[in-house]
Amino acid sequence: MRPEYTSEELDEKCQALVSDYLRRKHGEASFPIRTADLRLFVEMESESLTLDARLGQEGGGEVEACTEFRRGHKPAVKIASSLAQVPSLEKRLRAVLAHQYGHVRFHDFLFQTEEGSWLSLFEGLPDTRPRLHRCRRDSMMPLGDDDWMEWQAGYVCGALLMPIGPLVAHVRDFRHARDLDHAALSERSLDGAALIREVAERFQTSWDTARTRLAQQRILAPDDTRSLF
Repeated sequence: MRPEYTSEELDEKCQALVSDYLRRKHGEASFPIRTADLRLFVEMESESLTLDARLGQEGGGEVEACTEFRRGHKPAVKIASSLAQVPSLEKRLRAVLAHQYGHVRFHDFLFQTEEGSWLSLFEGLPDTRPRLHRCRRDSMMPLGDDDWMEWQAGYVCGALLMPIGPLVAHVRDFRHARDLDHAALSERSLDGAALIREVAERFQTSWDTARTRLAQQRILAPDDTRSLF
């Protein structure tokens, strides 16, 4: 039942989806996408979006969001109350919203089919009951795909916040300004660190969200694997 999205396919779909939405709403597709637009983007694909959920700790990790899938209904998304209530956590909220969009847009169809009732991830639950997918802070944007649902939603997170076209254009301008060749940069180098900082500022993301996106595109040499935040 795993949908085999390639990274190129996700990049293309996400850029088209977010650009079309922004042109319809604002007349142009400009970035960074506003946080309010990210909320509406999720709401369009969801039955409900709750921003004041009490999710707490489960399974040894902090749950920051969950998506409830139910056959015959759009998904319901719940996000931890702390993210929307603390202004300094806005970048994290933006990443979580984009991640949850990945689930509702690219995974809901699995739960609307007869076969979806037998997903091993939710084995033993009756077909009429909701399927709850929990997203923990340390697994929101992984580089590896051990958990395919989290990898795909994490990739969508980066592809929505930093669409491939504007991202590549920014990196091209950065390299030209610094007279750099097209080899992958190390994040530990001065140029690599400067690029991460510029991309994070340009698209209003955290340092690690920008770093992971650049690593996924092989613009940065993968030095290590750290969490989203």
